[in-house]
Amino acid sequence: MHTGTEILADSFLRPFPPKAAQLIVTIYGDIVEPRGGVLWMGDLISLCAGFSVNESLVRTAVSRLVSKGQLIGEREGRRSFYALTPDAREEYHLAADLFYGPEDPDCGWLLTRCTEAADQAVLMRFGFASLEGNVYIGADRPGRPILGTAFRASALNLKSGELEKIAASSFGLELLARDYTGFVSHFKPMQNLIADGVAPPSALLFRLALVHAYRGIRLRDPRLPRSVLPADWAGYEARSLFAALYAGLSPAADSYIGRNLLNQDGPLPATPDAVQERMRSLSLTD
Repeated sequence: MHTGTEILADSFLRPFPPKAAQLIVTIYGDIVEPRGGVLWMGDLISLCAGFSVNESLVRTAVSRLVSKGQLIGEREGRRSFYALTPDAREEYHLAADLFYGPEDPDCGWLLTRCTEAADQAVLMRFGFASLEGNVYIGADRPGRPILGTAFRASALNLKSGELEKIAASSFGLELLARDYTGFVSHFKPMQNLIADGVAPPSALLFRLALVHAYRGIRLRDPRLPRSVLPADWAGYEARSLFAALYAGLSPAADSYIGRNLLNQDGPLPATPDAVQERMRSLSLTD
């Protein structure tokens, strides 16, 4: 019979089996990229099994990631290792700034008149929204694409409240806030497990579950200027909880990584410089 703690722990890992490819992206982004980008296939299979993703699904997903140019396979004797390609490592590194980097400061806006359908799709993928016709608006964040006829802009009359209304309707903030609130509700009980002490293997799986869930919301966040977000914006609490749980789980999780997960040269380093930098950035969360 499962104890209450075991049932609670299981709820973090298997609310539903995640898609294998997306879970592998989370594993490589959280564990592997900051430690050189290479992992033994056997370890990848074991980690995915913790989320009820079986070996066949893992191997199929890895093959697809290889065909997409994100992974490349290497063999040493009977063991297969999969490494992130240089382009994928750069992509994963940039994405990691969204999850582990400091909180978004206030910023201005980018406005663009863009008529090409392909460019419009890129803008939407990077958090822009259509205002009217071919006019798009997005937060002026580093890395945002400059497409079409683009301008930097700032709001001249924030007190009217109209910009907040435009932001809420154009960017679907109500749904995003609901997702952030759901994230907080689901993962807040994890604080009790951490307080009671979590075994290293479980700490790593819990951290992966945390990152996987947060990543799925954060990548959809348009990262709007703080000036148009409500004071009680749900993303703030979600960010604070994510940082606290990640910090609480990491000593045990990183210890497990350093003792058990392998690349071609042996165990992965537990806390290389890139991991320590993540922890410093997360500690800056309000």
